[in-house]
Amino acid sequence: MKIRSIILIAVSLITLSACSPSKEEKAQTMAANYLKGVLYHFDSYEPLQIKVDSSFVALSTDEEAIKLTLDMLKLFQSAQEYADKIESAESSMEIWFPSVYSSAFSKGEYCRAKEERDNNQELLDKTSDRIQKQFAKIKSRQSYLEAEAILKMGDFNGWKVYHKFKSLNGAGTVDLFGEYVFFCDEDFSEKSAYSKEDYDAIAKIMTIISSSDDVSEMIEKVQDEIY
Repeated sequence: MKIRSIILIAVSLITLSACSPSKEEKAQTMAANYLKGVLYHFDSYEPLQIKVDSSFVALSTDEEAIKLTLDMLKLFQSAQEYADKIESAESSMEIWFPSVYSSAFSKGEYCRAKEERDNNQELLDKTSDRIQKQFAKIKSRQSYLEAEAILKMGDFNGWKVYHKFKSLNGAGTVDLFGEYVFFCDEDFSEKSAYSKEDYDAIAKIMTIISSSDDVSEMIEKVQDEIY
C-alpha cells in the first residue's frame, strides 16, 4: 500500500513538472505582455526567437549602471547635435562676414549665425559638464560593484532574455522586425527592457567607460568606436 502511494505521488510530481511552463514559455509570455504596450499593431505580433540566459551580478547587467549609461548616450547625442550646429553656424559666419560693402541683410545674417553659434556653444559647454558628472557616477557604480559588493559579483540575479519578433509598422502596411533584451527576476517578472540596438550601444559604452581613466580618454574612445 505504501509503495503504491509513493508511486502515485511520484507520477503526480512528474505530471505536474511536465505541465509546468518551460523557461522559454515563461519568457515568451513576459515579452508578449511587455510588447502589448509598445507595438503599434500588437494583433500582428509574431514571435520568431526567444533565448534565455542566466544573468549574474556585473556592471553590464546592473540596472542602475545601465540607466546611467543610457543617459550618457543621450548626452553624447546632444553634444554631437550642438557641435554640428556650431559648425554650420560658423560656416554661415564665414559666408556673411561683414565688410565695408556689406548690406544690412548680410550683416543681419552674420549676427543671426553668430548668435546661433554662441547659443549652441553654451549648450555644448553645459552638456560637456554633465558628461563629466555622469562619467563620475558610472565609475563610482563600477567601483561599488567591483569592491564593496565583491561578494555578490557573479551571483545569479535572474534572467537575461533575447527576443526577436515581427509586427506591422504604424501605418499597418509593412512587416518590421524587432529585437529586444529583457532582464527578469527569477520568476520572469520583467525588470527592464531595451531594444537590442540600444542595449548593444549601452554595452559598448560601458566597456569604454570601465576601461577609461578620465573623460578625455573616454571621449576619444567613443569617437573612435561610435563616430
